[in-house]
Amino acid sequence: MAAMSLTGKTLDAVVGNPVGRRLITTAVRTSLRLPARAGSAAARARWTGHLLSGRGWPGEAAAVLATAERAERAPGTRAELGAARALAELAAGREPADLDERTAGTLALADDALSSGELDRAALRLFEALSLAFHPSRHFGARRSPLLADPDGFMAPFWRSHAFARLASSPAPRPRRPRARTRRLLVVAAGNFTFVRDIVADHRRTEGLEVRTLDLDEVRGLGGQLDVRALTRARLRRGMTGERLPVPESVREPIAWADTILVEWGHRALAWVSLLDGVDARVVARVHRYEALTPLPLLTDWAGVDDAIFISPAFRDVVRRTAPGLDRTRVAVVPNRADLAACRQEKTPRAARTCALIGWDRMVKDPAWALDVLDLLRAQDEQWRLLLIGSDEPSEPWPEAVDYFRRVRQRIDASGGAVEVRGFTDDVPGALREVGVILSTSLQESAHVSLLQGVASGALPVVRDWPDLAGWGGPEALYPADWVVATPAEAAARIAAAGDVPHTGDAARAAQDWVLDHRDWSAVRPHFDAVVLGEEAS
Repeated sequence: MAAMSLTGKTLDAVVGNPVGRRLITTAVRTSLRLPARAGSAAARARWTGHLLSGRGWPGEAAAVLATAERAERAPGTRAELGAARALAELAAGREPADLDERTAGTLALADDALSSGELDRAALRLFEALSLAFHPSRHFGARRSPLLADPDGFMAPFWRSHAFARLASSPAPRPRRPRARTRRLLVVAAGNFTFVRDIVADHRRTEGLEVRTLDLDEVRGLGGQLDVRALTRARLRRGMTGERLPVPESVREPIAWADTILVEWGHRALAWVSLLDGVDARVVARVHRYEALTPLPLLTDWAGVDDAIFISPAFRDVVRRTAPGLDRTRVAVVPNRADLAACRQEKTPRAARTCALIGWDRMVKDPAWALDVLDLLRAQDEQWRLLLIGSDEPSEPWPEAVDYFRRVRQRIDASGGAVEVRGFTDDVPGALREVGVILSTSLQESAHVSLLQGVASGALPVVRDWPDLAGWGGPEALYPADWVVATPAEAAARIAAAGDVPHTGDAARAAQDWVLDHRDWSAVRPHFDAVVLGEEAS
């Protein structure tokens, strides 16, 4: 096929042009009608689907793959094409009506491959099934994550799969290391040190403790091992044969140097470290909200993790329900690091009529709910305003997010200046000086540090009862119950009840005292250090 010889800029130019895309898809569809070439037609369709999706045209990819799926007679190949088509539809912002069937069918292909001794093929099918079930648009969009809504139903196809059972097993687990006193701490992440950078700085000032960091994304030649597909294959090999990954020469020295390894995020880095062979250090994982809604906890060999710190009890429980083997690991819940005392600064006069939402640029933050609260407040007093801090572009690429933020933007533009969109700031305490009410309008959260910063500044907290976490404890498992409201009307009523200057009322002062006593790093650090640095064997 001529298109398969196109590369680089020429290929981009062809696919980026409607006529070019039409020529490619027409050529593939024509080949599907030629019986003599049926064997290669499916391969061409898959290649074309990958090409179109990879260059930002998943809708066209889905159409090509659907045509091939209908034309294919071999059940196994048809199932493979169906999985590829469903994944392209998800990328295009559409949830396929047969998604559950496609996930179960792909797991059946994994089982068949494993029974035939084709381990790598089984791993590829498992990777595809996980990609379908855990596509980000299903868990981080406007609708409730199906995993959070019904974890047992969501995981049922995986529990029925023999291949998944072997992937999740841990033959010959290593003995759990005691929490002996740490002298040499290695902090490992794959690119993202955002929430641990200040912790590293704190611990570098600790007498008798040496601290190093290792960014796996910067280790040359390691990227292939951190790919989710490669991790799926490595995890299945571990479950089937007991085989672990050898420690690469490029990272052997720092891993051998450490007596404790802290892996930040329960994501690619953790899954990889958990599968390494010959690690003598105690391994401590720190898991946030995001990772709990990805397949990475399922790919982690928890038998290779001695301690796990979860930021919130809700997402600890989510991982417990979905990730086999976590019961082999000591588990603690320790909030994120937050220097809340620094947020106590004098408010400006403008704070009396200003609500704020920080980090509003993701669907999970649901800024439309904050706009609903503002509308109710302004119906009583038009001086109320809303400050939105964060990027003015949506972080998620899927069409649902783009459409959601288009509607939000329309409401902002129609507010007559009552809504101010401000970019990211490195001076959150300074920005909070003009905020009298801090909002948490999210669908789901774990630590929600920006909320805590607002409360520490003296702002009145108004926390939506995060709907995605219904049945998982919600915000009342983390904060005083009087902070939490169920509807925008309840939110407006809480603000009105706080008086003409909400941040000076009793509710705001009590909240500020609570958050400084319970969530400032000075209060949290002893619990963190007890797990990571260890004081005694346990």
